[in-house]
Formats: sequence, structure tokens, C-alpha cells
Amino acid sequence: MQTKLELYQKVIPIAHLGIWEVNLAKGEIYWNAVVRDIHEVDQDFSPSLEKAIEFYEDTDAIRRLMDDAIKTENPEVVELKLTTAKGNVKWVKVRIKADFEDGKCTVMYGSIEDITTQVNLVSKLAEQEEQFHQAFDYAPIGMALVSTKGEWIRVNKMLCQILGYNERILLKLTFQDITHSDDLDIDLQQMYQLLDGKITAYQMDKRYFHIDGGIIWVSLNVTLARDQQGKPLYFVSQIKDITDHKRMEMERSRAMEIISAQNSRLLNFAHIVSHNLRSHAGNIQMLTEMILSEEDTAERDSLIGMLGINAVNLQDTLVHLNEVVDVHASGKHRLKMLNLAKEIEKTTGVLSGSLKAAAAKLSIEVSPEIEFEFDPAYLESILLNLLTNAIKYRNPEKSLKININAKRLKDQIILRFKDNGMGIDMVQNGNKLFGMYKTFHGNDDARGIGLFLVKNQVEAMGGNIIAESIPGEGTTFIIEFRN
Repeated sequence: MQTKLELYQKVIPIAHLGIWEVNLAKGEIYWNAVVRDIHEVDQDFSPSLEKAIEFYEDTDAIRRLMDDAIKTENPEVVELKLTTAKGNVKWVKVRIKADFEDGKCTVMYGSIEDITTQVNLVSKLAEQEEQFHQAFDYAPIGMALVSTKGEWIRVNKMLCQILGYNERILLKLTFQDITHSDDLDIDLQQMYQLLDGKITAYQMDKRYFHIDGGIIWVSLNVTLARDQQGKPLYFVSQIKDITDHKRMEMERSRAMEIISAQNSRLLNFAHIVSHNLRSHAGNIQMLTEMILSEEDTAERDSLIGMLGINAVNLQDTLVHLNEVVDVHASGKHRLKMLNLAKEIEKTTGVLSGSLKAAAAKLSIEVSPEIEFEFDPAYLESILLNLLTNAIKYRNPEKSLKININAKRLKDQIILRFKDNGMGIDMVQNGNKLFGMYKTFHGNDDARGIGLFLVKNQVEAMGGNIIAESIPGEGTTFIIEFRN
């Protein structure tokens, strides 16, 4: 077994701990080899007390340390800077203890340890921390350290400027307090994924409430700082104000909606022109052909009268179409008080030739007292399309019968338009009935626009339309006009 002294002499160099002693009575100083290495002197160097003190940059500090050790009679410790014999600067930790005989200090001893590496590391870390704080505080975007519970730990000047809060008030809040409710769940879900280690970072556009109550759009980037054991410490959030960008996006979106609506109105107008004028043109052509082939004078006169009526109706239609152009330009419908019975009569007159050619039996049960405000061009288009469809899709095995009736309720007018035509399989095609370009009977001239127009025009005026149909038996359209 080694003696304690032998063990001590072996361990001290391993610990690189310098051991020294000053005998004040004899004026002798002892340095072990480690002390000499620290001071970078030869192993035969023989220091005096004054020479030893002169190695230190702050000689007064080392003298005070000695005085304090004598006064307190307790061990003292201090960290000081010294310059070695070779001119190198080192940081050392000096420990000192005084011994006394008859109340007089006779011996001082202690240790010296080179802590240059540790001091430089701490200094570097402090420098890096200062650089981080400078970059954090004066970053051109909002920066924040946020606790795992959502509390603001530290915020920079730009974030306070973005949100309008001063730092003192903001640090009393959580990010949940000022996040828009529509964005909070998404933010929290990603935060929990970050805490669980499922993701390493996340980015999202979200809304904060400004201190004045306004909405601030930001681009948020979040990472998570962890300790050496991987335990979450805090979130690091970068927050960039994108309110102006979002506002421009929304303005572009609104502009696109306006353009889309205008295009839709133009398409609607084109279809109205196509259907309404085609109905007039077709009827005029048919009446003309009938007049030319009719030998009976009385019947020919009757047909000529119908032709005159159609010419007047065509003029009215052109006026209505001009009004539709004005509506598209202003975005507002020009409503007129319309008599439903007269409008139906006018429409049947427009299609008189087609009805006569189809040998249709038309029954109209509409009180002449039913009047309501509506767009004339829209009502004409609705009635023309429904009546044209009844003629076009009649059952070839039956005489065509069309029944039109209407009644007034409290705030509605219910118009029923019933035929005994080919009918539609509502189970298979009911959800497609009013769709654009949907056709169901294979007619060569069918375009699938009429019923789509009818539905859109009815709904544009606040009404509603439904259909009931049985294949081979006919179809009933039920329109609810807002009174």
C-alpha cells in the first residue's frame, strides 16, 4: 500500500494542480513542478515573494488576497490574470490559507490552477450570447422566445412594433391570448407535434390581434430549443408582418371574383339572347311558312295577326335585353311590376306557331290580379324556356297538354308548369336536371342550357324552383317567386 504522501505526489500532476508555500519567517518559497509549468519558468527557478507577485497583472489584488487570509484566518480564493515568463497571458485560480504561531502569521500556503481554457470558453459563450441578443433585439423581423405553455419569455422591438404592445404588457400575455380563434387550433396542433418530436419546425400564416383590435397577418416560423437531455426548454419564433401582402392577395381574389361574376353575367346574357331571340325567330319563321301554305283566307288572316303580335313581342324582347345590358353594367336589376297572366299570354303568343304545329292543348289558370316585381327579361326567359321544353320534349304517343296555374301566398307566388311529355327519371337524373350542358332525351338540337338558365334566373331574383317528373307521364316545375 502506497503512503499518503506518495499517492498525493502522483495525483497532483494528474490534476495539474500547483502547490506552493511561503515561509514568512525564513523568507523561503516552495513551488511544485506544476506551479513552475504554469509560470513557464525553468524547474531550477528560485522565486522570491516579490518576484512571484510581479507575475500578476493586478499586484494589488494578490496582496489584498494575502491580507484577507491573514485577517480572516479563513481560506480565500480569487481568479486573476498573470503573464508568464515567456510573455503568455493566463487566467489562474489562486487558493490561500495562513498559519499562525503565537498569534503571528508564519506560513502561507495554497494552490494555483490554470483556468485559461475555462475562462476563454465562458468569455466566448458570453460573447456569442451577446451577439445573439444583439441579433435578437435588433432583428428586422419579430423575434420571440416562448415557453412551452405559450408565455412570451422574451420579445424584440420589432415584434412589439408589429403587434402594438409594449414589452411589459406583452410579457404578461400568452400567444394564445392574441391569436385569431380560426388559426389557434392549427397553431397548437403543430406546437404539440414539435414538443413530441414528430416535427423539427413548422411554418404557417396566421392572424394576431393588434392592440387596437385590428387584424395582423404574419408568417410564423417556429423551432424548439432543448437541453442536453433533450428536454424542451422554449420555442424560438420568427414573426414577419405580411399584412400588406395578404391584403393584396385578398384584393386580387376579389378582383378575380368580380371578373368571374362579370363573365358569368355575360355568358348568362348570351344564353338569354340565344334562347329568347331564337324562340321569336323560330315562331316567326313557322308562322310565315303557315301563311304561305294556308289557302283559307280567314285562317291566313288569323296567322298574319299572330305574326304582327310576334313582331310587337320581339320589340319588347329587344327592350328587355337592353335593360339586361344595363343590369350587367350597373350590377343592379331594374325591377318592374309585372302581371303574371299577361306575361304568360305574351309568351304563348311568341310560341303560337310552335304550339299550333304541336296541336298543344293549353290551359291557363292564373288570376289577372297576380302582380309582382321582377326583371322582365328574366321572366320572359323563364317562361319561354319552360314552354319551349314542353313542346320540344312532348310524348309522340300523346296529344300535348300543358297546364299553367298560379296562386298567391303570404309572401310568395307559386307557379306550377305541368306537361304530359316524355318525363325524366328523377332517381337517376334528378340531381343533374338543372346542370349546365345536361341533356336527357338525345335531341339533336338540345344544348342543356335552358333549365340551367331558368334555375339561375329564378334564384338570382330570390326565388326557388323544383321539379317533379315520371318517365312517360310528364313533368311539373314548381317555381316560388318572392312577392
